[in-house]
Amino acid sequence: MTVKEEGPPSPWQIREDFFPHYGASTETLSFLLRYAILAPSSHNTQPWKFALGEEEIGLYADRSRWLRVADPDRRELHISLGCALENLLIAVEHFGYGHDVRLFPEGPESDLAASVKLLPRREPASERPVWMFPEITSRHTNHGRYEARAIPADVRRGLEACCADDGVRLFLVDDPAHRRQADVLVTRADAAQFARPEYRQELAHWIGEGVFGIPWVLAKLGQLAGSYLEIGHSASRPDSELLMHSPVFGVLTSDRDDAEAQLRVGQAFERIYLATSAQSIGLQPLSQAVQVPAIREELSRLLPAGAGSPQQPFRLGYAERVLDHTPRRPLSEVLR
Repeated sequence: MTVKEEGPPSPWQIREDFFPHYGASTETLSFLLRYAILAPSSHNTQPWKFALGEEEIGLYADRSRWLRVADPDRRELHISLGCALENLLIAVEHFGYGHDVRLFPEGPESDLAASVKLLPRREPASERPVWMFPEITSRHTNHGRYEARAIPADVRRGLEACCADDGVRLFLVDDPAHRRQADVLVTRADAAQFARPEYRQELAHWIGEGVFGIPWVLAKLGQLAGSYLEIGHSASRPDSELLMHSPVFGVLTSDRDDAEAQLRVGQAFERIYLATSAQSIGLQPLSQAVQVPAIREELSRLLPAGAGSPQQPFRLGYAERVLDHTPRRPLSEVLR
């Protein structure tokens, strides 16, 4: 009888009891990074690299995984890096360390997005309660249909408390008329993006890379379909239907619209992701609404005066928990 060999364990299968309490600093830092790489990212491109120093980690943008068509100003790239940074800080605090974080220490155009230096034991920050850590390995993006039931006020207040950084705010919209307006913008943005051949080709490339976790054959079929079929209007309908069946449309905004502000938005977004995971609430980003400049401007006019620049729209609602995770690159692939 032939015994089937098991492949390497999934990055999602990390266990905290394997933490190297008495290991060398490089071993400790590497272990902490195993939580950072589980962060969400635009199209699951995982556009990050890490460098290890003496009790210090550098977080770098991996421009080979930048969505140059969908994200020409690197807004989503920076948000994705912010999500990875937040996972790292939650893990650092969970295992009893403090940290000194510098954002873009070499300037906003540098690929070095953040440096994190470990410090002696310190209490976790108030915006990172201890229950967030186990949600790192449980968090999912839920693309399914959400239940119609409302999200309680205390849960909403908890999500708003995830925005601890000055200049980052969360707006939650549950009024049907306003959600309909947002739905129209998402639909138009989808149609506008899919009408562009270069956008379809870029999306097809990442489908072909298997970042969505679909089998190889389906990935290649999706690559062909995305590259050569006119699917703009048909592609926009599912997102529209899902949004109108979701009880809440959310938008993260920032006072400034620069790389550092977008990185901080990513940190807040990951905290919201983990908070919704803890409450069994589904979350799906709706980034297309800010990928088209004209529609992003219209979205800003749906928000209260002085709300800032829309950075990350998404939908929320109670939903059946997703069982499978999207694939992650192993740590060895993201170390410089």
